[in-house]
Amino acid sequence: MGPLADVPFAEVFRRHYPRLVGLARRVLGDAKEAEDAAQEALLALRVDPVAQRSEADIAAWLSRVVINGSLNRLRARRRADVLAQVVGARDVRPLGDEPAEAAVDADERQRVRATLAVLPERQATALLLRHAGYSYHEIATTLGVADGSVGVLLARGERAFRRAHEEMNQ
Repeated sequence: MGPLADVPFAEVFRRHYPRLVGLARRVLGDAKEAEDAAQEALLALRVDPVAQRSEADIAAWLSRVVINGSLNRLRARRRADVLAQVVGARDVRPLGDEPAEAAVDADERQRVRATLAVLPERQATALLLRHAGYSYHEIATTLGVADGSVGVLLARGERAFRRAHEEMNQ
């Protein structure tokens, strides 16, 4: 498929939005915040020259933008939590809108997100994409690396994740 420059924005939005929201939700754990992150990524596409590229390049670019934006939101949330602890305030967030989410261990989800936030960005992105169901080729395209590098990147990311997760939970 050719560049999206001639495709109406509504069609681009319809085509990519569900997958971007799912990806952002894996990082953020919050449906509304994930929707915001996906919308911001799609709006960035309107002003970026990547819109002149192929559909595969655009999908990779959008994935990278939504993950980076989500990780930035996660880091900002962590900074706000630290600040709240310093000043003695308490930051209380609802677990989510779905009853099934309440049954899942919210503390562990938060620890996983905090661990991802301290990993090198490339490793965190690779892990997020893989666990979101992306193929090695899609991960390679999104990260701008050779397909053969993805396995090594994932293995290193998993080791770094395990170490960081253990350190944070001691």
